[in-house]
Amino acid sequence: NFHGVFSNIESINSLFFANRFQIGPDNSRFDCNPAYDFNDPQPNPPFGCTSGHGANLEYLGSGTACYFDHYEMQSPAGWEDLIAMASTLKNDPANAGAVLDLDRFIWMAALNSLLVNFDSYLGANARNYFIAKADNGHFVPAVDDMNESFGRFPWATIPQAGDPQPPLGFYTEFDPFFGGGEDTKPLLKAIFNNPTWKRMYVAHLRTMMAEMFTNGWMGQRAEELQSLIGDELMSDANHFYTHDEFLENLNNTVVDSYDGQDAYGLLPLMDGRIAYLQGLPELQATPPAIGDYHTSPEVPTPGTAITLTATVSNAATVYLGYRDNIKEVFALAQMFDDGAHGDGAAGDGVYGASVSVGAGGLEYYFYAENADAGVFLPQRAEFEFLSLGVANNVVINEIMAANQTTVTDQNGQYDDWAEFYNNTTASLNLSGWHLTDNPLLLDKWTFPNGTFIDAGSYLITWVDDDELQAGLHASFNLAATGEQLLLVNPNLEIVDQVVFGSQVADVSLGRCPNGTGAFTSISPTFDADNNAACAVPTNDVRRREALKIYPNPTGEFVVFKNESLAEIRVRLVSPWGRIVKDARFRDSLEMAVGDLPAGLYFVEVDGYYVEKLMVVR
Repeated sequence: NFHGVFSNIESINSLFFANRFQIGPDNSRFDCNPAYDFNDPQPNPPFGCTSGHGANLEYLGSGTACYFDHYEMQSPAGWEDLIAMASTLKNDPANAGAVLDLDRFIWMAALNSLLVNFDSYLGANARNYFIAKADNGHFVPAVDDMNESFGRFPWATIPQAGDPQPPLGFYTEFDPFFGGGEDTKPLLKAIFNNPTWKRMYVAHLRTMMAEMFTNGWMGQRAEELQSLIGDELMSDANHFYTHDEFLENLNNTVVDSYDGQDAYGLLPLMDGRIAYLQGLPELQATPPAIGDYHTSPEVPTPGTAITLTATVSNAATVYLGYRDNIKEVFALAQMFDDGAHGDGAAGDGVYGASVSVGAGGLEYYFYAENADAGVFLPQRAEFEFLSLGVANNVVINEIMAANQTTVTDQNGQYDDWAEFYNNTTASLNLSGWHLTDNPLLLDKWTFPNGTFIDAGSYLITWVDDDELQAGLHASFNLAATGEQLLLVNPNLEIVDQVVFGSQVADVSLGRCPNGTGAFTSISPTFDADNNAACAVPTNDVRRREALKIYPNPTGEFVVFKNESLAEIRVRLVSPWGRIVKDARFRDSLEMAVGDLPAGLYFVEVDGYYVEKLMVVR
């Protein structure tokens, strides 16, 4: 029997963490779901262990058996890492950032509280998330199973027998700082008892409220989803709710015909929640304002110091968050307005700090706070950040790690490739230089004698683990799930590097501006200048990343899935330029193509080419 499309949901497994966090399959990884439910008798702890309260990161003792009932290890080893992290949260919470990628956990905590998601770390039996230890030694979280958020799971604490379902006001006015005094919530206790981390938490709350609720987006999105799935729900013999309940529950409380509990109206719940949060002193406080920012020099060379400045008002303290690449955690450096840190005159509202720039450039953001509130720039930091490229005589200028249809080597193979650019006015000799994807093996592959790159010119190397082919073919591949590429001189000094995450097929990573800028996704410019691809801020690469197309090839229909928030226009164009299909949609669209002749068609989104579609018979 058909029971829906649950099998289409992505598993949070080693591939998930590799694609999104560049974490290896053997790194410590845990499913944070206890072997018992919140209302089950608590399991008796082994000898020498204390009782646990779900997967709440409590320190339960030094023995691995203390944790078996509370977590499921999904890696070959890792219990010792979990124990060490839990011990830090208990005994040295001020240093939680030494074992956690802390900002990610702060985002998780803020999201759970905003959506009143008790079926999570926040609730009676901490659960429904995963953690994995990154190569940098810090754990990262991934939330799971949020279908009982919006107050649908009723218990923030373990109820007593016969306790009624809490009323609507309990959820709308739930304390966003719950857990700050609870030993059984060591993560929340660490966050809320550190004034800066607490202000960062509030800043993230403020960002999510502004982007999803106070602007009306959530109500509009809910109505769109109702419209999208309404007909399917009516025809689903296995549905839990009647169609009338489904429609009414957006604005009104209904008695759930499945379990007899009140299902509070989604919009009244969140309208009340937002109004309550906005009335709290922490949310009413005025944060600093971060204005213009600058770097000096604008294009540094690797291994040199760079000064970053930002104009900030109403701040007591300003920080620069920075790292070399996406595999590292951000470090915080305090910025000063004292006239001694490249900030101009003392007290002029311009704050400065200097840091060293590595071979891969710099990723950074600003955070400012006063006694009452904090603010990030960009507001979504650390998830979003600013980037700065570096300038060398010769640089990695563009790479492609998922080459499916873009360009072939001399043997007709769609292999990974790297493009190098000579920033100088003289020819450069790369004989004896090296390429590697392993910083512990810097001479993994060596450019052969006689390899030159002309002034202002490009050089292509196929990174395809096929040295037997003629030309420049490195002895390793690039992983489309994400890794790194390093350019190394004959003295085994890293001259340039790029660290990248999961790649989209036939989209390259290139420097913008060409030769000197930071890496960003662009339409491939194989053996050519990147600037034309860099010039369009909303280019076809971003549309390609936001649009999923399947099946391809197809015979009767094709499905377009729009992962952006905006309505888009999709057109199918024949090889001769004739528009054969034209439609507008926001979320998903099933387009019939059975009436089209077999052959190749081009998919355009808002006038930009993004993909090829093959119609077959």
